[in-house]
Amino acid sequence: MAVSAAFFCFGTIAGSLVPRMPAFKESLGLSDGQVGLVFLAYAVGAVAGAALARPVMAWGARRLVRGGTLVILALLIGPAVAPVFGLFALSFFLLGILGGFLDVLENSQAAEMERQAGRPMINGFHGFWSVGFIAGAVGSAVAASLGIGPLPHYMFVAVVVGAVSVPLLSGLPDTRGGATTMLPSGTTRWRIGTAVVGVSAIAFLGIMVESGGGDWGPIYLRDVGQTGLGLAATVGVAFALAMTAVRFTADRFTARTSPAVVAATGALVSATGVGVAIAFPAPLTAIAGFMLVGAGCAVMVPLAFSAGANLARSGTALSIVTGAGYAGSIVGPFLIGSTSDRVGLRTALAIPLAAALAVLVSAVSLRPPSRGTDSLLVEPGAEGVVK
Repeated sequence: MAVSAAFFCFGTIAGSLVPRMPAFKESLGLSDGQVGLVFLAYAVGAVAGAALARPVMAWGARRLVRGGTLVILALLIGPAVAPVFGLFALSFFLLGILGGFLDVLENSQAAEMERQAGRPMINGFHGFWSVGFIAGAVGSAVAASLGIGPLPHYMFVAVVVGAVSVPLLSGLPDTRGGATTMLPSGTTRWRIGTAVVGVSAIAFLGIMVESGGGDWGPIYLRDVGQTGLGLAATVGVAFALAMTAVRFTADRFTARTSPAVVAATGALVSATGVGVAIAFPAPLTAIAGFMLVGAGCAVMVPLAFSAGANLARSGTALSIVTGAGYAGSIVGPFLIGSTSDRVGLRTALAIPLAAALAVLVSAVSLRPPSRGTDSLLVEPGAEGVVK
């Protein structure tokens, strides 16, 4: 319950931040290019924060997550009071550092819960993040519709979420690294390194797929599907709801099959969704396509993070995998946006389509070839780290 609450609080913060960007853009007079630089600053900060989490994880994650949640809530005030673009971008960079830092620690705690339970749980934890994101986004929409500025809105979020987090996060596990069990005999550093590269690729590509649906879906519906702003905005809601629903059911599918099978299935569903949106840009079919994208990419990054947390005793692998995921959030939007400027957004969506197919190939290549042999896509269990 405490780990779920930590994911929920983190998701609420994220959901409160991004939807207020139009208000920031208007008040600071930002261009689209400057908005892109702000998101880039967050992503770069997140990569740095993921790297920072590794050396301090040995101190124990409980106090770091509890304190870090309060700190990131305090930093949430920064964008609301920034008077100029430079300070605004700096505030997002600092938020990114805390975001990447908490991401590694919370996923490490989630992986420890999986190991103790001996069953898949990671997607359910990320489901609580998605619920928190939806709650934060709804709160942002309500605040904006009532004419409430970002500063009083964020102060309210900081006070409420901060007060709730103190008792809810008191039961967090004091995780101090990655896997706690010995690696099976015959597992070499080369095999672990190969696994880290493969899992990092899934995290990197999975974020690119997610960006193609979540970030560009509304724009695609507006510009290519020729819909109104109201209908275009529903794509984001449909995408988030599909992702949340899948995350709360995917763990049972993982328990019956394997993480590799679930990751491959998610990649196939996402590729199908992007293909539908490209082939049939009419509103209803495009929305259905982006819902499939959300349903498919819902499992990719959580499974990659779980695998990274279980690859070795330390948290190094998880930090690398998390950093790769955030790197995807840097490269993906840039590639899609720059390609769209040259050949149009409909053609640019071939990028997340190719990324989804690459995840499919990667997941299939990492699946266990037979029972009793080492698999490079890690699943939780008490018998060993790599199964």
